[in-house]
Amino acid sequence: MTSFLVATRNPEQLSAQDYARKDIQPGVVHLGVGAFHRAHQAMYFDRLLALPEGKKWGLTGVNIRPQDSATFSRFSEQKGEYILKTMAPDGAAEYEHIRSIVHQIDGAKTPNEVDAAIANSDTQLVTSTVTEGGYYLDENRVLMLTHPAIKADIDGARNTLYAFLYAGLKMRSETSKAKITLLCCDNLRHNGELLETGLMQFLMAKNDPSLAAWVKENVSFPCAMVDRITPKPSPIHVQDVQERFGIDDEMTVMGEDFVQWVIEDNFAGEKPALDLVGVQFVAKVDPYEEAKIRILNAGHTCVTYQAALKGLTYFDEAMRDDELKQYFTDFIKQDAIPAIGESIVDLNAYFEIIAARFSNTNIGDTVDRICTDGYAKFPIFVYPSLVGVYRLGKTPSKTIQGIACWFVFIHKVASGQLDIQYHEPNAAAMTAFTNDDKGVHAFATDPYLWGTVAKDYPSFVTDLTQAIQQAQLTYQ
Repeated sequence: MTSFLVATRNPEQLSAQDYARKDIQPGVVHLGVGAFHRAHQAMYFDRLLALPEGKKWGLTGVNIRPQDSATFSRFSEQKGEYILKTMAPDGAAEYEHIRSIVHQIDGAKTPNEVDAAIANSDTQLVTSTVTEGGYYLDENRVLMLTHPAIKADIDGARNTLYAFLYAGLKMRSETSKAKITLLCCDNLRHNGELLETGLMQFLMAKNDPSLAAWVKENVSFPCAMVDRITPKPSPIHVQDVQERFGIDDEMTVMGEDFVQWVIEDNFAGEKPALDLVGVQFVAKVDPYEEAKIRILNAGHTCVTYQAALKGLTYFDEAMRDDELKQYFTDFIKQDAIPAIGESIVDLNAYFEIIAARFSNTNIGDTVDRICTDGYAKFPIFVYPSLVGVYRLGKTPSKTIQGIACWFVFIHKVASGQLDIQYHEPNAAAMTAFTNDDKGVHAFATDPYLWGTVAKDYPSFVTDLTQAIQQAQLTYQ
């Protein structure tokens, strides 16, 4: 197959792995082909395809959301090829021609093609990046059966990843019957366990015990930790690539120069030799996962709403704001690290790495991107530090400050006082969080967000109420 993207200018600045696409066989189906997947997993597989061990590990990229079909159509026009731009803190840029997504399926339009790809015995791995909110599990890991998307999927629609996995695995269990690994690549603690939990409940809701039994016998759900700051695709970088190389790439994606992927060594079928290209296979992902989620993700989450309230546009600006930089340090040192406790990860050294990454002025990661989906992020990223510090007999004041600023942010956005787009898929679950005493109490006692903290540590409601009042004064 002739490459879609051929540099007509400065070809020496554009690197590409040494393989011919015609020699590659798809062995992975990926659900949710967003910027993060293209800057992370697709890059690793691109490197694997250049090795003798990699030829059968091409990617089939699947879109599952109708609202993304237009963008995905352009991606398909480019044959799944694009330029990955990597930005170092010193401003140095590297450009890679990524070709690993050798097949593209818009599942929102042709779901049967997705089923066939998952059922194909050549497919050994299904990976997914559908965001934290895409798993529809409540605080007790119970599938939200009354959620309209889940309810519709149980009746046969195709809204969520569960509906696609159900149909594909059912066909596989009836045809090739080959074992398969489902690898979640979203920022969820114990993400493999959560995917398995959600899927098995979905199968039972579909009243399909025979498929559930087949899945238990033939499917594995390894946990994984993924890391790379990947901003929302920017016209600036698209224009740079187009002008620099003289190519018509509308799908350029940009990421920082730090990248990490740690996977639990638990594969039902064949395992890709990703360890040859920098992926870590480990017995337990937990220590890496906890460090990343509680320091990087929680740090992002607790700082970003304060940055929004200050009117900042890019996250690196927050790290040059004296107050927010000090807040981030205090949150990590006073709350996050003590709540983690003993770890095989050098947490203080990891904090320094994260602080440097957050300060990278060349990334241009926007505050509004990081603000997205707060209702799904707080219970995953921030709750562990909140409850962990209380369990140590202390008050998690910095964590509470971050939570309070999210509440104030929500209402300033709603009243038009902040010029920011807040994408909140779970807005319906937040209607009780009104900007009054009753709403603050509902917020502080919400079981999805904070579990039983309000009951176990009654001072939390008072502490949070006072922090909200303080934040309202600060950001009048």
